[in-house]
Amino acid sequence: MKKLKNSLMVRGDSLYCPLPLSLDTYGNCLTDCWHCWVRFMNHVWDSELKPLDLELFEKKLRNGLKNKNPKTPLAWGLAQKKTIRIGNKSDAFQEVENEYGVTRKAMDILLDMDWSFVIQTRFTANVMKSFDKLVQYPSLVTIMPVISPGLDKDWELLERGRTTPPLDRFKHLREFKRAGINVGVNGEPFIPGFHRIKDFVEALKLLKEYEIPSYNTYNLHFNAFTAKRLHAIGLDVERIWYYNQDDQWRKILKRLMALSEKYGIKLGCPDFVNTGMKWKEPANTCCGVNVPNPCRFNTHYFKRYYQLGKTPDEILRRANDHMGDMETAKKIVYGKNCNLYTLRDIIKDK
Repeated sequence: MKKLKNSLMVRGDSLYCPLPLSLDTYGNCLTDCWHCWVRFMNHVWDSELKPLDLELFEKKLRNGLKNKNPKTPLAWGLAQKKTIRIGNKSDAFQEVENEYGVTRKAMDILLDMDWSFVIQTRFTANVMKSFDKLVQYPSLVTIMPVISPGLDKDWELLERGRTTPPLDRFKHLREFKRAGINVGVNGEPFIPGFHRIKDFVEALKLLKEYEIPSYNTYNLHFNAFTAKRLHAIGLDVERIWYYNQDDQWRKILKRLMALSEKYGIKLGCPDFVNTGMKWKEPANTCCGVNVPNPCRFNTHYFKRYYQLGKTPDEILRRANDHMGDMETAKKIVYGKNCNLYTLRDIIKDK
């Protein structure tokens, strides 16, 4: 079987995300959730599983720390020992992990090197098998399962019943929290036109019940690939497309923000434009969780300085940790990029 060589990378949205340094331990996700836009990439690259090349992975980490003159965002991220998100294009704890154990071995490497990481997964039952090991490193580990607001409806329809059931994910996360591990829930996606406000409320109630402090929301990554797949399982893709547009999504997002405040749940949201000027992100990432060493050169931090009245030059200087392209960052801060949202696109709350 071929091994995954380019497993450690800076994601393409590095200027929008404080956790762009990511690790994939498998080149494909066999769970194949219907709403996952990333599966389109397998049609481009191929659909082989390709487990991580562990020897090459460790070598990249160690060489990265020794690099005294980093040139690329990835090199800078490794040299600064930035927190790594495990589970980007594929779920690191999908069922094949029980056969190959690659993710667990990768975590051992990170823990031995005192390197912080975030586990993002829909398979918390498999994460629980490493419970005794992970709770020994509470300062390094953050666990952030993905639980979208449709809960069992999403599990049965979108996730095909192939993942850990949502209620079990809540239970497992509470066990980690009580053991001292940093936790939060990734609630993406809220699919406008499919998910309802009452679905979101039910998720918030479960977060409270299971003592989980934070949730994250974002609308659907909607493209022709996801539209075709969602249509095939009977969803109204025209309705979803309509409510997924910014003018409609903004109205929905403001209600979700208000409800999270009502229930005392910290809400993270990568949608820095539609959250308005008054919205203060509750954590050092837009996932809603605090991590030891996030990337700062992104709109999450640009917006914070913008809210404090800092000049564009001050924003770029204060946030710069060399984790993104400077020229693109300048266009975002100065509002001169027509292809991406910029700080000038923020709609202020009235």
